[in-house]
Amino acid sequence: MPATLRTTLCEIRDDLHVLRRMVAARGHIETIQGIDALIGVAEAEAIKVIRRIDRAG
Repeated sequence: MPATLRTTLCEIRDDLHVLRRMVAARGHIETIQGIDALIGVAEAEAIKVIRRIDRAG
């Protein structure tokens, strides 16, 4: 099954959450804050793009 843009965006988001959990387990608070910011941006952008995909489909 070929990856779609929607699938790719969701996978990236999920990978960022995994990364955050790994870093949190090591106690790197400053790094977690940076990852949280990236997750926020990634999720906001993914939501916008997924909505566009859904409207076009």
